[in-house]
Amino acid sequence: MADSKLSKYRSKRDFKKTAEPSGEAAVAPSARRRFVIQKHDASHLHFDLRLELDGVFKSWALPRGPSLDPKDKRLGVEVEDHPLEYGDFEGTIPEGEYGGGTVMLWDRGYWMPEGDKSPEDQLKSGNLKFSLDGQRLHGSWVLVRMKRDRNGGKRTNWLLIKHRDEFAREDSDEPSDDDRSVASGRTMAEIASGKGPKPKPFMLKGGKAAADAVWNSNRDETETSRTRKKLNSRSKTSSPDAKPADAAVVMGVTIKKPEKILWPDAGDRKPVTKLELARYYEAVGSWMIAHLKGRPCSIVRAPDGIHGQHFFQRHAMPGTSSMLTLTKVLGSKEPFLEIDRVEGLAEVAQLAGLELHPWNCQPGNPELPGRLVFDLDPAPSVDFDAVVEGAREIRDRLEAVGLVGFCKTTGGKGMHVVTPLSLAKKGEISWSDAKSFARDLCLQMAADNPKRYLAKMTKKERTGRIYLDYLRNDRTATAVAPLSPRARDGAPVSMPLLWTQLRPGLDPLRFTIRTVPGLIARSTAWQEYCDAERPLAPAIKRLTRSKAA
Repeated sequence: MADSKLSKYRSKRDFKKTAEPSGEAAVAPSARRRFVIQKHDASHLHFDLRLELDGVFKSWALPRGPSLDPKDKRLGVEVEDHPLEYGDFEGTIPEGEYGGGTVMLWDRGYWMPEGDKSPEDQLKSGNLKFSLDGQRLHGSWVLVRMKRDRNGGKRTNWLLIKHRDEFAREDSDEPSDDDRSVASGRTMAEIASGKGPKPKPFMLKGGKAAADAVWNSNRDETETSRTRKKLNSRSKTSSPDAKPADAAVVMGVTIKKPEKILWPDAGDRKPVTKLELARYYEAVGSWMIAHLKGRPCSIVRAPDGIHGQHFFQRHAMPGTSSMLTLTKVLGSKEPFLEIDRVEGLAEVAQLAGLELHPWNCQPGNPELPGRLVFDLDPAPSVDFDAVVEGAREIRDRLEAVGLVGFCKTTGGKGMHVVTPLSLAKKGEISWSDAKSFARDLCLQMAADNPKRYLAKMTKKERTGRIYLDYLRNDRTATAVAPLSPRARDGAPVSMPLLWTQLRPGLDPLRFTIRTVPGLIARSTAWQEYCDAERPLAPAIKRLTRSKAA
């Protein structure tokens, strides 16, 4: 079937002259559909979107590349199906050949159709909805077929549109401006010259890079009692004689390749290994689990460490460990992952899960907001003391409408202010209500001091100011969890703090995988978090009255 679909592709190419794949190489099987986006400097610079389906890549040429702005509808010209091995092609097509020019692997990862119809039926109807889990692009998208070519031609034209979700960015800079390959780290110029490292394989059999982001377990029980029995059993058999030679056991979970370096340095000139990550999760797990339990959670995985490939994993896969809960979410066929027990964090470490990004819903109910997160993201020239001042102002504004704010670092130069929400006794507050409230509060704050704050992400307007990001307050939006490590140099951690700890000169990067376990053990930060839950409806009314005044 795939061979017949590739006849048009092959008819356009002379494989004696071009290094492009012919479609005859063995491709590694995958439990998930893969996608690639290639930056292609041919007669005109453009991007090629390729979605794996029925043994080939369905392909579209994007003249202007993808956009994260839902208002920006990008033209996609449907082209011939490409072989799956094309997903590993990075190099130069000779001039004079079809598509002659330089090709970069700009993004790659996995995609999943959305909705009740099969992707084949959606393509046939001209409305393909899908989500991407790539190294650059994430979230929900749609391809809509246009009724006819605006120039009267015979091309099949589509529009690629970003859906509104946690990954959408209105008025943002072009994501396609990033000029480095996700497979080799090379620029277009380096690829054209043939210099630099070779791209890591993604599609072909026998490649060193994994062709799958799969879970490393065959267990599928979900009952707590059965899980506990398995933990006890594994603990008993995890003696030096029973476990693999290159393994260790943490919280009953076998950590394979425990000496694998994930961070080259934790601010102390010493690398952080996979085993250390597991022991970190063990040390802070009892504190951390309350903010993860009952909420779908996305995991940033980096099997080769922070400078290798990153995978954004949010859906469960066949064979998912019983220590990770599978949860159904309305509107999605695929179950999402939850971390509902401390031992699950050890399983996350085994998977090289470096960051945890839970939803902000009520525990056990993804349809209702459970907390609001205000993300203060400073421009590079803004010092941390100014960010602290901004966080205090958000706290004060929340208190003025009856809500309680808690603070934490983000693992970078920013801060999060988090306010817990209680369930409404009468009626329910929707995600739309929550997002609108967060937006209005940020807009008021930016309007009151426009030289210091702004509520739009546009980079050209951010110089010297702090971006007040309210977009994390949506149904499928996430925020990095308290005490989650970050996949960044120095092994920083998103550290929950008391407001009294925010002293002048505080360095947020001092909170690392190595320093945090001892600090959090002595800290009283966030102890009143659960008692501070407040209903959002009265706060919305108070904020509305303040706007009218």
